[in-house]
Amino acid sequence: MIVASLSTSYVIAQPDDDRGFAWSSSNYDIKQTNYSPQNQITTDTIQYLADDWTNAFIIPPDIPGIELYPGMRARPLVYNGLVFLVTSFNAVFVHNVQTGQPLWYYTYPMNMTDIMIDYPRISPHRPGVLEELTIFDDYLIFPTADCGMVFLDYLTGSPDFRGELTRGQMCDGVEGNDGYYGGQLFSSPVVDPNSRILVTGTTVSGNGESGRGYIAGYNVDTGDLLWRFYLMPPSGGEKDWAMEYKGLGNVDPTPDDWGTANNVGVGIATGQWAIDEDAGIVYVGTSSPAPNFNAANRPGPNLFSSSILALDINTGDLIWYYQTSSHDLFGHGCNWNTVLGNIEDRKVIFKACDDGRLLALDAANGELIWSFLPPNLKYLNVDNSLNPEVDLNKKWVNEPSLDPYWQCPGITGATGGSIAFAYGKVFYMTTNYCDYMIHESKDDLSSFGAKDMTKLPWKIQVRRNASGIIPDARLDRTAEMPINSTVYAIDVNTGLPDWEFSMDRAHRGGLIATGNMIIFGALDGRFYVLDESSGENIYSKYVGASLGTTPTIGAAASGEQYIFQPVGGLDERYGQPVSGVFIALKIRGGPMVPIIADSIDETQAPADEELPINVVLPVLFLIIVVFALASFGPKRILSLVRN
Repeated sequence: MIVASLSTSYVIAQPDDDRGFAWSSSNYDIKQTNYSPQNQITTDTIQYLADDWTNAFIIPPDIPGIELYPGMRARPLVYNGLVFLVTSFNAVFVHNVQTGQPLWYYTYPMNMTDIMIDYPRISPHRPGVLEELTIFDDYLIFPTADCGMVFLDYLTGSPDFRGELTRGQMCDGVEGNDGYYGGQLFSSPVVDPNSRILVTGTTVSGNGESGRGYIAGYNVDTGDLLWRFYLMPPSGGEKDWAMEYKGLGNVDPTPDDWGTANNVGVGIATGQWAIDEDAGIVYVGTSSPAPNFNAANRPGPNLFSSSILALDINTGDLIWYYQTSSHDLFGHGCNWNTVLGNIEDRKVIFKACDDGRLLALDAANGELIWSFLPPNLKYLNVDNSLNPEVDLNKKWVNEPSLDPYWQCPGITGATGGSIAFAYGKVFYMTTNYCDYMIHESKDDLSSFGAKDMTKLPWKIQVRRNASGIIPDARLDRTAEMPINSTVYAIDVNTGLPDWEFSMDRAHRGGLIATGNMIIFGALDGRFYVLDESSGENIYSKYVGASLGTTPTIGAAASGEQYIFQPVGGLDERYGQPVSGVFIALKIRGGPMVPIIADSIDETQAPADEELPINVVLPVLFLIIVVFALASFGPKRILSLVRN
């Protein structure tokens, strides 16, 4: 209940065309801004945020041929008073926002052993793990681990399968392909509401067996393939591949790029892509080239890896490209969202790739407007200059040495989440996290020429522990590698920081902007809220388990706004890989906002509130049940119950 001294009024200030009631794309809208215009949960009311209901996820089922991951990584979506939760094991849970009551549940049926027999070009990589979701035309759309997609009716959960987007077909019979596809796309597609074209692509595992990557456009109603844009040459190579695109990007194509194009690859990156529905352009980020650290079989700049591409959404024709890491040896792809924003009247693409640099590119031609290099980010054995001179035939970072070495930023990248565009600023977080790279073998590489990448005489290993310090006798370490994170607010007109907010520990997950605030969860188990104008930490809540999924905000059917924060479900390297809990929070007292902020009695609502006991006990019970299931197995638990 809101304290009696608070004067209130119902919200009437939201614009008619967008009142912030729904968060139906993983980054809010098709421009991928991560900004909601709602004005109920704001800097004036955030201290009244309270836990309303919670739930825990079951453990993944046993699926032949694959190992599924617990919890959820995809941020929840909110649409027409319902919240949609898609787990990392292809299960969907839907709840009433206001009551927390479950509405329906769906699990995509699959047998990976049969799928790999029917579609031999699928080699599952992290099946079921999703980072992004899409709702379009009252359907929840998400990719499946068998290289297909499912359309779920948002009210009933009834599945719909459409044309060439159905099981296995995206990875079957691809022209010029002699490799394997990961099957599972980490991000759901984007859809242009004008042309009704769905844009998606293929993914790679980072290993030496990747298939020929592409971006594709499909008719969203029928699932018919309309176009493909290939990200690399066909298997066997092509001498003049990509030469026709000379002059369209910041890095010129070269003859024999990608070599014989065997056992190497590139795909779409994690994250969703901005659509300019007026101009009919989609802006897509691509992954780093595979294998990540072994370029012996991939000479050249490796177009179009680690890049931002502007494509005509109707034809798939390339308009421009910008490659951020040419001949990438570091695993620094262009993951997370591309944002379509503006600087005054100029349309601009804002993008932070895994090298940590934030770019502003002219949306029409890809011209660089400004580039921001974070001053707090450590670079070691990675060139941080904007246009470094690159040896396009270099096989690995410290060639010809076989000594181990540090790489900063590490392979997980310096920007571990989506950025936000609002209030004339771009908000993003960089992370210092280095990796220690060790050659597995000291065999002579002078006669290197193996075709099968799985038979190469060496590979690079990654070793890390929670402290980031590697206990290895061969390492002559003069100083600890830093582990910390910084939130930056970058003025879009100047490309310079307005403020920064620093934290210990690494970060994973993105930021959202709303109510004159920047909101994010952190691996230290806290939920943070910053004032967008100053960077001041105005609210935080300790949850306990690591928070690595970006929160979302949306409304119940009544119009009352809620914040949704998944907990857990992370890889072990991020700490506490529990199955996962889901928390829904709202402002005490309903959809009302204070007229006079100074009238709030701050003694009634501490800014650093702990989880209340009525939420803690159910959550602890659910976590205990989850761990029991993980320890004994669901069949054993059922046996105990029956007996």
